[in-house]
Amino acid sequence: MSLVVSAFQFLLSHTPLLYLTQSIWRDEAFSILAAKEPLLHFLPTLTFEPPLYYILLHFWIKLFGTSEVAVRSLSLVGFLIACSVVVVWSEKRFGKHFLSWVTPLTFILNPMLLYYAFEARAYGWFMAFIALALYGYLEKKWIIFTTATILGFYTHVYMIFFPIVTTLHFLITEYRHISLKHVFQQKYIQSIALVSLCMLPWIIVSSSHISKLSSSWYFPVDLHLITSVLGNMFLGYEGTPWYLWGWTAFGSLVLLGLMAILLISKHQRKTNLFILLLVAAPLTLVLGFSLLVKPMFTNRYFLPVTFGEIFLVVSVLEMIKNKSVQVLLSALYVGFLLWVNIWYPPLHPKLPIRDTITQINSLKKPSDVVFATSPLIFFETIYYSTHPESVYLYNPDESAFPWYVGDSLVKPSQMARDLPLYPTRAFLVHEDGSYTLMYRSPIQTTALKLKK
Repeated sequence: MSLVVSAFQFLLSHTPLLYLTQSIWRDEAFSILAAKEPLLHFLPTLTFEPPLYYILLHFWIKLFGTSEVAVRSLSLVGFLIACSVVVVWSEKRFGKHFLSWVTPLTFILNPMLLYYAFEARAYGWFMAFIALALYGYLEKKWIIFTTATILGFYTHVYMIFFPIVTTLHFLITEYRHISLKHVFQQKYIQSIALVSLCMLPWIIVSSSHISKLSSSWYFPVDLHLITSVLGNMFLGYEGTPWYLWGWTAFGSLVLLGLMAILLISKHQRKTNLFILLLVAAPLTLVLGFSLLVKPMFTNRYFLPVTFGEIFLVVSVLEMIKNKSVQVLLSALYVGFLLWVNIWYPPLHPKLPIRDTITQINSLKKPSDVVFATSPLIFFETIYYSTHPESVYLYNPDESAFPWYVGDSLVKPSQMARDLPLYPTRAFLVHEDGSYTLMYRSPIQTTALKLKK
């Protein structure tokens, strides 16, 4: 029995199951608190984030509640849909070849996708719609492509890069067959026109808030990031632990080499070109814009790139003539992914804020209050508190709440400028997950008033 318990504990702490059960972090807490609001009250306050995921989560939590596992399970459903689509596509691509199961297996085991498949954000469903749109485009199933691309955009705005990729691919591969006279008879042209028309309303909404981008949380893009970006996108690495930058740079070199091999190959040329564009085009556009104009890059917004990298590796494996070598390299690749999914999860867990707030809940008296000392810890403090109505943002400087953290959920009544007067105590929660207990003494307050 103890062996079973030990094995279960190992799975929860040293595999991606950790991502399902660990503490909620800021953006996830925002998702949950937003989805609990009446839709007609919350949806009009959205700026750059589209509404579809919040609508799904609103009804999901009515059925299953707001625990960590419950809210993250919605994202997991989206990821499983993506996996199912990849199974269908790989069977069409590889037939009875063993790569027809290596492809979905390596997709399911990819560290980047697994990390965000267990997050209570839009990414799980973003993956579902990417997979469906990709399948629809490659198989020329235009209703699937059109519907999935539109729904994907209303799940995450960076889905806009997918139709850019498909349009580039269409123009490169079909330009000889495009007649200006009959251009709108092309099924793809009809589909992309409908996609563009349906995207337009949210583009207009987002454009009306463009001034907000003068302050944002995007980190600057430098040469260090550029040389590592392909490896980062494959592993889901964003700097924790710090010593992996060299390894992801090496991984980027390997992936660049595979891209070069695929570029010169004549096998499955149209599909391979699409895979190359899926990896290269979004990164080139956004990294270039980030260097020259304004930072707009973060790993998790470019999940289609990770899709392309997964299919890139499998496509190169397909080119190997020797079956034994092909099987050996595939086995090593799967083994590498399994090892990463055991070694990596404990190295980049979310802040264990649940433990902090649970301790505060056990010590807090009914008259006490909880103060988050930063907007970056405010929402998860509310989420885990047994009395969320007594949680405030400690804001002695009366600073504006950053829009990109989620100002649409914050009311002026949730701001606190001063510490409470004893016997009321304030538990101050800090960004690092620690807390302190503070209050103002009546004697000190009286003395201060006399001095004035």
